[in-house]
Amino acid sequence: MTPTSIAVLYFDNLSRDTSDAYLADGLTEEIIARLGQLERLAVKSRAAVQRFRRSGTDPLAAARALRVARLVTGSVRRAGNRLRVTVELVRASDGEHVWGDLYDRRDADLLAVEEDVTRAVAAAIGGRLLPAERATLAARPTASPDAYDHFLRGNHFLTARTGGSIARAIDEYEAATRLDPQFADAFARTAFGYGLFLEWSWPSPATPPESLLARAVAAADRALTLRPASSDAWVARGQILSVRDESFRSPLREDAILGAFERATAFDPRSAEAFHQYGGRLLFRGKDSAAVAAFQHSLALDPERPLTLTALALERVVARSYVEARRWLDSALTVDPAFAIAYAHRGMLAVQLGDLAQARTDGELAIRFGTGYRLPGLAVLVMTDARTGDSLGARARLQELLQAVVDPLHPSPRDARYVGPALLATVGENRLLEFLERVEPRRATLWFDLRLPEYDSVRADPRFRRLVEESRPLGAPR
Repeated sequence: MTPTSIAVLYFDNLSRDTSDAYLADGLTEEIIARLGQLERLAVKSRAAVQRFRRSGTDPLAAARALRVARLVTGSVRRAGNRLRVTVELVRASDGEHVWGDLYDRRDADLLAVEEDVTRAVAAAIGGRLLPAERATLAARPTASPDAYDHFLRGNHFLTARTGGSIARAIDEYEAATRLDPQFADAFARTAFGYGLFLEWSWPSPATPPESLLARAVAAADRALTLRPASSDAWVARGQILSVRDESFRSPLREDAILGAFERATAFDPRSAEAFHQYGGRLLFRGKDSAAVAAFQHSLALDPERPLTLTALALERVVARSYVEARRWLDSALTVDPAFAIAYAHRGMLAVQLGDLAQARTDGELAIRFGTGYRLPGLAVLVMTDARTGDSLGARARLQELLQAVVDPLHPSPRDARYVGPALLATVGENRLLEFLERVEPRRATLWFDLRLPEYDSVRADPRFRRLVEESRPLGAPR
């Protein structure tokens, strides 16, 4: 480990109101982000420290697991309009106190507390700060404390990645931009939230629904007008372009999509999220080796990203390198033992390899940790029942799976990823093809999923081949 390596563990919420948890989380994440802007510090990402949020976690054991030389811990207590923040910096090798302080301020002074803490921590580790570094740490995303409070609430809801939570996040971000129309970061997160609704085909939070795309575009445009070098805004722009042009048949559009993610990585070369998103778009276009390079870069920045590890596993699955795929999935679940999607894909791989006991266990865990999103886990259990010869059980679970599809007349590519293999395993090729022919939109994500080995038995069928061609992105290999 390097002497300037550091992790900031999530601060404890000591407020009487448990709903103030967003404040402790937001303060932690903003301190991580601010420290991460200083190139001479090696700062563990938010994703890396997430798994140490469990109560009773030994901070020094967490530091050893994270392989850092310094550790920041703290707590937040709000009472009325007062905020008490305690912070301690310790040496990870022996727990020796390096620096600490207590901040008793008005809650409107949260941005000032963030600046004070990051400046003190950075100086305690790296010595005297350069003028440019002090300016970086002093930069504030907004001058409005109330707008910033809404922004932190939005970030809290954004992490859940469900339709309901993202809708609440968007409400908070839009409240922030009403208070501060110059708040570029809030506009960028608004655009990203709407982009998630478009990408996942969740029921629209916009009225009328067709205004969803227009709102997403407007928020991204506003963010980029205010801050042209915003990595978050360029990620949102690329995401929106990806779902706006469903066929990807235009070279100019394809260049614009990939170009947006390239700008996101250029403007923030330390953003593991930007490189992950870029890798995903490359993978969905058949640029597998370039996608792997982007994912590997994301992991170099943040080695403990379960979603990136799972994406690398999926690339190995379509390459039919199952042993390597299993290693990546095992790594994802070591990092996050509650990561439902990794359990689902490991279960699907286990079905493919005939390890049905493992498949059943993984399917059940995918449901347990899926926070209400049951499709992936149910699909694994349907396929497992079918392979064990329990046709009655498989068909019963299949009905439950189909009932979980939000719009069965127009299923999304996300629905198809899990429902398609389950249909093929239980009721056969015709029912599968009827379902796939209703999928809307037929875009690059569907084309990628049709490469999965579960479909090898129908690959020569003319109807299946037509679906592949209709969803194939421009320039993708045949």
